[in-house]
Amino acid sequence: MKRYDESMYWLENDSWYRVNYEKNCIELTPEAPERAVESFQRYLVNNDLPVVDRQAMASTYKAQVAEYGMPISEEQYQDLREYANDRSIRLSGFRSFVGDTSVIKTVIDDINEIGNDFPVILDERIGVVLEFDYGMKDDDFATTDSGHVIHLNAFYFSDIDKLKEAYNTGVSEGDFVAKTDWRAVARHEAGHVVANNYRLDPMSIMMELLDMSSKAALFYRLEKELSIYSAAYNDGREIISECFSGYYSKVGNGIADAFVQRCIDIGKAGESL
Repeated sequence: MKRYDESMYWLENDSWYRVNYEKNCIELTPEAPERAVESFQRYLVNNDLPVVDRQAMASTYKAQVAEYGMPISEEQYQDLREYANDRSIRLSGFRSFVGDTSVIKTVIDDINEIGNDFPVILDERIGVVLEFDYGMKDDDFATTDSGHVIHLNAFYFSDIDKLKEAYNTGVSEGDFVAKTDWRAVARHEAGHVVANNYRLDPMSIMMELLDMSSKAALFYRLEKELSIYSAAYNDGREIISECFSGYYSKVGNGIADAFVQRCIDIGKAGESL
């Protein structure tokens, strides 16, 4: 155990480095002084990682700024992080967030509301992590992986008007639950987190709830009465997420309301189907 390692000097100031989600790596920012650059290069060599020159790193940062704009200030970031921590939600990648922080606070509030019914998702060991992701394609609003990490697509969440327009188009075409709005995106993803952490089987729950034995007939009904997206996958994985969209958006969808209430009852009883 070394008393001091010069190869870690670059970590001493948060403004000197950032996460590049597109390349899945850490890189320096243009603010990093020469000593931090040399330290970072040593860190890369020590860990058998490819060495990237400063000009390339600056070019990547400038390209991001050109496309999305300047990230929020350190003060705004700390305020947002504190807001999330107070609601038992962890943030990742938001130091480079571009956009209106009130949008993210709304997302945090919506997930926290769901956590009131399903407290396991706010547990400090496995609780929800919100990640601001520059590496996603524009055909996804958000995704969930590792059971509890919700990736918000920078393409949409850096521009709320763009998100609203695209989501509303999906609603008008029947893809998503009728009368829901952009806030359903986070509620949808939280449904996946609940399914993962409560070990729920959405297909079995829905078939029991609607007293149906035919998967084909079930999907046909869901397409008509819930949303097209709820029937997108044969294993039924999107059933719970679209039901959460409808229930927590309070749009009065009978199938969504009955399904989520059943999930709440299962969670309280410690059951799993």
